Amino acid sequence: MGAEQSVAIWSWVLMVLFIGLMIYFGYFGMRRTRNADDFATARSSYGPIVLGLAVVATTASGSTFMGMPGQAYSLGFASLWYPILYPIGIYGGMLLTARMVKLMGDKFGNRTIPEIVGERYQSEFLRVGLAILSLLLIYYIVAQLVAAAIMFETMMGLDYTVAVWITAIVLCIYLTMGGSHSDILTDAVQGFLMLCIALLVLFMFLTGYGVSGGGMTAVNEAVKAKNPTAGWDTLFIPEHPTYGSAWLAFLLFIAHIPFGVLPHLGNKFLALKNSRQLKVFLMFCVIAGAVLPMMALGGILGLAVLDEPLSHADQVIPALFKELFPPFVAALLAVVVLSAILSTSDGLIVSFSQIFANDLYRKTFAKNQTDEAKVERNALIIGRVAVVGTILLGVWMSYNPPESLAIFLWIGVGGMMAGLMGPLAIGALWRRANKQGAVASFIVGVISYGLIYRDMIPRLEVYGNPFAAAGYSIFIASFVMVVVTLLTKPMPKEHVEKLFGPEKNSSTNQSSFTS
Repeated sequence: MGAEQSVAIWSWVLMVLFIGLMIYFGYFGMRRTRNADDFATARSSYGPIVLGLAVVATTASGSTFMGMPGQAYSLGFASLWYPILYPIGIYGGMLLTARMVKLMGDKFGNRTIPEIVGERYQSEFLRVGLAILSLLLIYYIVAQLVAAAIMFETMMGLDYTVAVWITAIVLCIYLTMGGSHSDILTDAVQGFLMLCIALLVLFMFLTGYGVSGGGMTAVNEAVKAKNPTAGWDTLFIPEHPTYGSAWLAFLLFIAHIPFGVLPHLGNKFLALKNSRQLKVFLMFCVIAGAVLPMMALGGILGLAVLDEPLSHADQVIPALFKELFPPFVAALLAVVVLSAILSTSDGLIVSFSQIFANDLYRKTFAKNQTDEAKVERNALIIGRVAVVGTILLGVWMSYNPPESLAIFLWIGVGGMMAGLMGPLAIGALWRRANKQGAVASFIVGVISYGLIYRDMIPRLEVYGNPFAAAGYSIFIASFVMVVVTLLTKPMPKEHVEKLFGPEKNSSTNQSSFTS
């Protein structure tokens, strides 16, 4: 039996066991789902470590295990700006906003990030606008389905279309059963597996595993022998739209600050048992979240080790494991990569379903209905139906896969980030932030992202770099938020104190949420 065949057989065995485990957790989550709120948030149900594993797993998508290593394989060490900077931006943003999201969600019964923003500013426009803008996250979902299909193709020899459908069916089964409970329980298991593999890849890179002579220096020499500009002495790649300069790297960092409160991540804060556990939860997220992006080092190692060029750079991690390890270990990677993909996909799909079930149906069309029990039943049904519809839409859009997963998913994310920065990130820290400033920031942020990304603003040409477009638009949206707020009346004192509590002293604008 050849090595390729052995890997495929072990991959099938482990994959069946893994999928069975995920469906079991889906059933377990269903038993804990009694109403629409449970389906949407799993409110106050999990401790800091379980939830922390779920959050870092959701953050580290298929792009982390395939897209970023693929860029490292193609470009070399200069591409490591992405895995180094993005966790600092994301988890730094979480430190700023998680407490407000958790406290407001618990205090007012909010279920989604658009609903929390609408409550913060007493604005139906912001709530509905953010909900509609969240539809752009379908691009993110598609990127995960594509990553899963590539993994199945590489490790198990499946046809691409069949692989997409297998992923979709598994997601559909366990998410329609348990919603957020199934999402969090499966993500916690997946996060643990992902951390183990990321630590293994880090060890392999540091020791130069598979490279003659061993050590990082040998890896660097082997990389430069194949691509002279890919070594660690090349900090930036001239004229590259993403890694061309220190300024572009800085914009990449700025672009990720609001990432931690995107709907599929921010709503997970609501599942924490109580606010006293926030410090442990966030500390765990920061540490574990810094480890997972080290998967990109596997792309560097793959460039050093693999002799034959890959037809698709995103295949580098599966190809590296097949080259260096026995079939069982290489097949185990297929499970872990699928974990990364499912852990992001399921959170995205649940939050996407709540656009229809909560933000549009419950809070808009049914807000004046007096039969709350009926509204809750309908919201639960709509949430489950929307899960199926979202997955089917994602499958249809996956038929023509993008060249780079890491870039493609940002087509939808960038506008969402620009729209959220002022209303949520600044609004979490600044009591003075008001409705007029938030609305202006939201509108300007979204429009400026679209214009900048399409190179329609003079002297801000980003040449298809969504990180730079998001970074610029976040700067613009933040400036608008501050200026418009200062030029308009504050929100009613009663509403502000209802949100933040009484000011501790009149000389500070710092919210009690950040103390």
